[in-house]
Amino acid sequence: MSTPPAASRQAAEIARDCMASRVRHLERRLTRIYDDALRAHGLTGSQLALLVATQLSGETTPAEVGRRLDLEKSTVSRNLARLAAAGLVDVSDGLRITPRGATAIVACHPAWRDAQRRAREALHPREGRLIAGLPGQLPSARRTDG
Repeated sequence: MSTPPAASRQAAEIARDCMASRVRHLERRLTRIYDDALRAHGLTGSQLALLVATQLSGETTPAEVGRRLDLEKSTVSRNLARLAAAGLVDVSDGLRITPRGATAIVACHPAWRDAQRRAREALHPREGRLIAGLPGQLPSARRTDG
């Protein structure tokens, strides 16, 4: 059975022009950079983002952090369970960072900065400017130099 010519043309258009596919590809590239940089600290980029969001939110709830970061409930639960097991967050009555979690943020900061540098180098300058212009995850965390 042969493929209709329209299907090949339309598949080529989707492969060439799909913004969602392009963003997913870019996200995977950037995730590898941050995860590689943070591996020595036992965290992934996603886990560090949750830790940072928790630090900036003060006492909060997993649901609120998930809403702020626009994450699926299962992703939040899985990563918070790992952070709690490592003693970085306390989920016993709401959600809050532990002193060990605050120390982890400080310890990860140089590796995160290195990942930032490598990410900028991996991107076309136009891509970097576009990403830098996107809104930050938390209003209190938004910076102009990051």
